[in-house]
Amino acid sequence: MKHGHTTVLLAAMLMAMPVATRLHAAPPHAGKPSSEQGMELAQWAVWGGEIEFIWNRDLMQDLGLRVGSALHRLPELGEPHVERLALREAAGLEMKVRDSADFVGFAGGRLQVRGGFEIGGKHGAFDLRDFQLRPRPGQPFELELVGNDGIAWFYIDKLMYKLDGGRDPQLVVRAMDLRISPALAQRIGVPGVADWVVAGLQMRSRVSTPGAVVAEAKATSTRWHGMPAPNGGIYEADVFTESFYLQYSRQDQAAGLVVFTPSATLRNNRGTGNASEADPSNPIVPTVVGDPMGTSKVRYAADVPWHRKFTGNFQPHGNDQHPYLIWNLYRIDPQGRIEQIGRSGVKHAFLTINTGCDQNPGNGHILGRGCIDIYGTGNNDNINDLGPREEIIPSTGQWGRCGSVYDRDCNGARDVSSPCSNLPGVANCSSWAFRMQVPSARIDPAQNAGASYFAEAWYIVRDDVDILNTMQSRPVSFSIGSPPWTANNNSPLRLGPAIDRWVPLEGAPPNQASVRVRSAEGESRVAVKVTDLGSGQFRYDYAVMNLDFSRAVTEGAEPNLRVLRNNGFNRFEVPMPAAAAVSGIEFGDGDTDVGNDWTARRQGDLLIWEAGGTATAPINPLNWGVLFRYSFVTSVAPETGVALLGIAEPGGVPALEAQGVLAPAAPNERLFADGFELGAGR
Repeated sequence: MKHGHTTVLLAAMLMAMPVATRLHAAPPHAGKPSSEQGMELAQWAVWGGEIEFIWNRDLMQDLGLRVGSALHRLPELGEPHVERLALREAAGLEMKVRDSADFVGFAGGRLQVRGGFEIGGKHGAFDLRDFQLRPRPGQPFELELVGNDGIAWFYIDKLMYKLDGGRDPQLVVRAMDLRISPALAQRIGVPGVADWVVAGLQMRSRVSTPGAVVAEAKATSTRWHGMPAPNGGIYEADVFTESFYLQYSRQDQAAGLVVFTPSATLRNNRGTGNASEADPSNPIVPTVVGDPMGTSKVRYAADVPWHRKFTGNFQPHGNDQHPYLIWNLYRIDPQGRIEQIGRSGVKHAFLTINTGCDQNPGNGHILGRGCIDIYGTGNNDNINDLGPREEIIPSTGQWGRCGSVYDRDCNGARDVSSPCSNLPGVANCSSWAFRMQVPSARIDPAQNAGASYFAEAWYIVRDDVDILNTMQSRPVSFSIGSPPWTANNNSPLRLGPAIDRWVPLEGAPPNQASVRVRSAEGESRVAVKVTDLGSGQFRYDYAVMNLDFSRAVTEGAEPNLRVLRNNGFNRFEVPMPAAAAVSGIEFGDGDTDVGNDWTARRQGDLLIWEAGGTATAPINPLNWGVLFRYSFVTSVAPETGVALLGIAEPGGVPALEAQGVLAPAAPNERLFADGFELGAGR
């Protein structure tokens, strides 16, 4: 699906649904009421304040466009990559308020900016000095960015908005995407880049209508995970990834790396307690329609806390709890082997707009039953909300804020506006740190004939009862031209991890198998394809996907939790008869650094791959959200066996068994000693 179509669908959904924060009625003189589809509407206005730009100048340059420095830029706030401009207290951007309660979109007017940008290049000049923001026709939650020539060269969507109260009520847009308009795409001669995101924006503007009062948001919820529900039930968290797509962001030709960034949408499940698996006449309502995994088994949907980091300590966990987002890219070569060739850091979520709700909680920091939220490409590329994966304990959804890239001194306050000052060794931090960096040689169509690709995105949500439906994958392909790279987002989208596209968990073809490996510390997946090469030779290709397993070592407690170590696995073993000949032993971690590869060795009736380093400091461990590949050729035919995942961190069982995989020999019971934990089967 092209994301231009996605925008239209989302805008239509937003028109029909209330937002998280409600407005009290203003006095009659404050806005002239009107009627629309039988509903009473008032029209209020905002003006003044400021707007912030985080340009992707790398991408603009790839498109032949050069963005000058901001004119009349406001003082920096410790973020040199953020350019702040003032909004004039003149005219005003009008917005509709339905039944004197709900913000239902922009209605007219304009916001005038003081200052702006001059854009030049081979396609001519674009004068964006003192540009205007005006509602985009037919799209009540989108704005046009109009230059001095009266042409909308860009437009804005994916608004993450709320209304702040107090004596000076404001419309606060915490994030929004700046996209290339069709007019600009035609002007530069590349129509295919229409709708591409080239900047992330934020905006704060004062409600200028006299007497407008913003109601206080509902402080908390009575439906947190684990709380009692009606009829003896309990509320449970089960959040779904509903859709996502990738866009090209930038490249480093010298290093041979390309960055891709997603836009991702999630939805809280729709369980009302009125349905039961035992009552087929009253089925549970699907959360993601048309997907085999799109219906939750949870009867009562819990609300989910959604607080921006460093904003305080809130119920139910006594901290600034919020979900997290990661994304990955996989390549399947013509021989059918899979490798993970790209992985992001962690995106920290900060606000939910709660659209499409079955039950709106009335608070932009609580995701309600059936509510939808979306994080656009621009803010998923914003360094101010990105961090490393190792700070997150994935199976519990906890963040080690103490000692993180945002709070090195553990004083509970954000050190700087972005983590780049705490990452002195990272070149071009604001553009490259924690992004999904992909080796260009692995996706260049000319160098990868016959290869196929899958992208994957998933949310980590505390208390979530089913991690598999928070994951989603889709086939993608890549093109090179003008612009340098295009990610083609193909169909179908499917819930579940991308490894299920390689070998399905259920109904695997002959000579293939995939098993779940579950423990109290998280879940992993071991899949294998066995290829009959003829002449009595078989190639075994294993993929081990660590979904959310880690044996975290921590100190302190929330909200000042510190994660000291957060490693997964450092060893992979499969049965191999000692007398069997083995060749073609391979290891694939998807990167280009051979110095961190695991080494293979034979030991008795086992073939073992091990990471370097020590147990507490392994080199390149198989950590959460990561897939490694292990391959070899042997003359021994496959049979059902057991593989072993060695845990890097001591303290507890030393390994997990993956029962039911295919292997060159059945397990030697003497080698799998007591104390290993059995992984659940299919």
